[in-house]
Parts: sequence; structure tokens; C-alpha cells
Amino acid sequence: MFQSNVFPYLLLFLFTGSVSCRKPPHATEPPQQQGVVSQQPKGTPVGENYTEIVGSGGGTVTSSDGLLEIEIPPGALTADTEIGIQPLRHTATSPVGKSYRLTPHGQTFRKSVTVRFNYWKYKDVLGSALAPEIAFQKESGEWVCTGGNVNDTTRRIISVQTDHFSDWALIASMELSPVTKTLGAGKTVTLKAFRYVFPDVGEWLAPLSLPNAGTGQPILIEKQYIRKWTLHGPGKLETKGSEAVYTAPPSAPAHSTATISLELNVNGKQVLLISTINIVTEGIHISIDGGEWQSYPGWAVKMDGLFRFSMSNIRSSEDMPQIVFQWPENDKMKSDGLHFWSMDDEDRTDVNFEYDEPGLKRMWISIFDDGLRTFDSAGFLHVEETEENGTKYISGTFFIGKAGLLERENGQQIRTGNINGTFKVQRRW
Repeated sequence: MFQSNVFPYLLLFLFTGSVSCRKPPHATEPPQQQGVVSQQPKGTPVGENYTEIVGSGGGTVTSSDGLLEIEIPPGALTADTEIGIQPLRHTATSPVGKSYRLTPHGQTFRKSVTVRFNYWKYKDVLGSALAPEIAFQKESGEWVCTGGNVNDTTRRIISVQTDHFSDWALIASMELSPVTKTLGAGKTVTLKAFRYVFPDVGEWLAPLSLPNAGTGQPILIEKQYIRKWTLHGPGKLETKGSEAVYTAPPSAPAHSTATISLELNVNGKQVLLISTINIVTEGIHISIDGGEWQSYPGWAVKMDGLFRFSMSNIRSSEDMPQIVFQWPENDKMKSDGLHFWSMDDEDRTDVNFEYDEPGLKRMWISIFDDGLRTFDSAGFLHVEETEENGTKYISGTFFIGKAGLLERENGQQIRTGNINGTFKVQRRW
């Protein structure tokens, strides 16, 4: 049986055009803002450090998770050098996936090398083709965008040329926050349009043409870029500049979804930021490959001594599946957060999903095999801790892109598929 890793609906569609930018009559100007480039701690290692010897003839080194490549041209090195890629916990304020320490740390090259990120795994949490930016961390702790990115939006690969090694990562330049949210009937949530990059001069919208655009604590997207808010689905929306309040309907079916979009105009470029609100009832609700939704009662527990949480359905008969999620605690020792599917890291940082079909002969799991090697599935698990009338819950949503369907007896993959779901279950801690 193969081993692997495992993976809100924030979508952003870009198209160019010349349009007028008019402020809605009810919008007011947000207060004057100043972007703050923040210093962050260095990331701590997670997962395998991959190393490879590269000489004066050059070569390509790929991270153990397959998401980062370093292409070193002939003549960039004068002698055989051990090149390493160490995955790290991402410490930027708008992180996308992991960061990576490229070693030898501080290595400089006689010719520019190419650092290439494959972001297919994170496509469902990125703002758009414009949202991803490559950044590196200075010794001072500040994350700084490189500028000069080349972004292949079809293959979902973004690359940049550099002459030095340090800690490198992807960051998101903007978002409509929260990008995904679960709400009970009649509840409300405030949405805010943020940007995270602050160039010294020039336009903030990616792709950034200038280097040294710092990243840090978000600021509200300025009023001159706001064009129109739109609600698709149930509920109501009250807007004011770069903020809005959404209220869920007083009653809704188990799988009701509202999509909120914000249209921006930035120097003639139109950008649509989208947030998805899932209105949930109690239970684990799941759909496989767009099929009929199924709902099951469930619960969540904290696993003693393992710094981890587990959620499962209550399997009361043999004609029911067995569904299990596991994920690590956050820095505040809570279950909240956005987690990407991952089974290659240390045990305490794994994020995984398993769905055993009735009869327990086949199972869906948050990894897949492409014929050459195994990968974590794309997607995410988003968890929120809540309390209602003295009862503690966790609620959230999940998506698994290219989940593997396996024969349980021999671990052979039959096919891959997509799995969507929401949940709201009592937590027993």
C-alpha cells in the first residue's frame, strides 16, 4: 500500500478591460491606512530534508513533496555542492502551503538559478492567477516579494530567477476574508477585502514588477478599487466599502451555500474576489464525485498525548461507511484553522481523511498515485470551534481533490475522485 500526504472556496477571476470605477452610493471611504511589513520568526522544519549533489554542469533538484524545484544552469556553481530543500512551517501573514529552506543557506551563484513553485495543490485557496507571489525571508524576519514572477496559470506553476538561497515560499497578495465559512441558520459573519503586499512604489496588484514589496499585516483594500458586491444564494448582504455583513436565512437545508463576490477595478483590470458561506446543520455531510449528499451523526475528540484531534461519524450499522479525519492542534493548542492534507510529515502534523465504504472493502483516502509516485490530495480541511447554548461544537468545510479510491486488502488504487463536505459535530474536550 502506498503512503502519502493529504488536502475555501475563494475564487478570483481576472480579466482585463477598460471600465469606469464608480463608488456605490452607500459606500464610505475607509480610514487612511499604512501597510506594515512585519517581522516573523523563522520556520521550523517539517517533513523530509531532500539533498542532492550538483556540480558545475548544473541540474534540477525537487523537494520531497514535489512542489518546489530549483533549476541550476551550467556554470552557476564552480564545484560539486550539496543542494538541500527543507520544508518548514510557513510564518508569513498570508501563507500558502509550506515554506522551504534552500541550502547551503546564503549560497550565491555565478549565474541566476530558477526557483519554481507548483501550486496545483493550493489552487482552491488562492485568490486567482494574480494572487500568488513568491517571497523570501530576510535575516531580519521580514518576508519580501521577489518581483519578476513568471506565472503559468494553465499548469499552475510560478517561477522566479535569483542569485541566492534563503527561506522561500508562496504568499497570497489579497483575499476576501473569510474565504470560506460555516454558519448556522440566522447567524451573521463580517467579510473584509484585504491586501497583504506593500511595494515601495508602483501598483500593488500582482504580478509585482518591482522587488522588495514587503508583506505583513493586512490592510483593507482601498475605496478607489471597490466596484460592486453581489450575493448569489440565500440570505442577505449589507455592504459598506471594503466590508460587508452577511446574514444566513432563519432556516435552510443541510447543504445550502451562499456565494459572495466583490468586484474590484485596479488600473483597468477587473478582479472578482469570492467567499463561500456554507449554512450547516448538525452532522457530517458529504458528496463524492458530485453525487447525492449523505449525512451522518458524528463527534470530535482530542487524542490524549498526541497533540491531535479526530472527527468521525457514528457507525451504527454495517450498511454505513466509516469516516475519519485527523489533524494537529494549532499554536494555541486548539483545533481551529485551515489545514492542508498531509501524510508525509511528522505524525503530530499529519492531516488526513479516510472514508471506508459500507462493507469496508474499499476506502477513499486523501492521497493518490499518479503511476510514478504518491502525492497528497489537493484541497483543505477548515475547522472552527463554536459554542451554542452551552454545547461545544466544531464546524467547517472540506474539499479533497484527487482522493484515491483503494482496495483495502491490497492497497491498490482503483481510481481518483473529488470529495466535498461540511460538518457540525459536538466536541468532547
